[in-house]
Amino acid sequence: MKHILIPTDFSDNAWSALVYAVKLFKNDVCKFYLLHTEPLAPSSLSALSDVYIKSIMKQSNAQLEELKQQIMVSDANANHTFQTDIKFSTLNQAVKSCIDDYPIDLIIMGTKGKTKNKSMFLGSNTVSLVDKNKKCPVLIVPDEYDYKPIKQIVFSTDLNRFYNDKELKTINNFAFDNNAVLRVINIQTDKPLTDLQQYNLTVLKKSFEGFETHYHSVPNYAKKAEIINTFIDDLEIDLLVMVNYKHSIFERYFNEPIIKKIGFEPHVPFLVIPDNNKNSTT
Repeated sequence: MKHILIPTDFSDNAWSALVYAVKLFKNDVCKFYLLHTEPLAPSSLSALSDVYIKSIMKQSNAQLEELKQQIMVSDANANHTFQTDIKFSTLNQAVKSCIDDYPIDLIIMGTKGKTKNKSMFLGSNTVSLVDKNKKCPVLIVPDEYDYKPIKQIVFSTDLNRFYNDKELKTINNFAFDNNAVLRVINIQTDKPLTDLQQYNLTVLKKSFEGFETHYHSVPNYAKKAEIINTFIDDLEIDLLVMVNYKHSIFERYFNEPIIKKIGFEPHVPFLVIPDNNKNSTT
């Protein structure tokens, strides 16, 4: 059984992420955890009356139950069960608590919540969760994205670090379970691959032998984000995969004050795998 955590603020984007999740795993036995947070500080909680807190709980519970019934009706599936959860904490704290309490395999969420900022590709909650979460892969679904099966996956890597079993297994599972083609893209500099890069490429080739895999070396003509976006469009990619390790392309995107300046706005879902590798290069 797969255990999928889906944070929701009851926005349209959160609903799209939920619909994507149940369609993606339509053939799997899954338990979905629908998480809603009310980010009240402990000091605020102690100052609030029991009546007010119970009122918030009642309203949020009603919304979660309505959401649960809506998804069960619109995408009825005997393989799927749902559990609702409300936490009075920040999203990061709530997700950490869920990962500690439940055997969560994957987090699926939208790019933005109710407070959309059209100048930003990712909302602050999504950025913060991806940045702070070190335990569980996060699958981010773009705003207003219509589900389609995953047939082409691109994994962007600079080949400069060792890959651990958990990272490789995550990529393997997505490719194998969806009978998808995996395309590994390495954006070249003007130098040949180092011994470390050659070794890591060999590891990838051995790890991905169970399904169709292609390896692409792309000249670094422009910004890396623009290259990846072009690659996604040209090959009709359905899922982008990155590992969020120190000094990675992905980490540098999130450290920029305005993400849109870098052009990182893929219009397909993308999977962020946290770095658990103690031997990562810097």
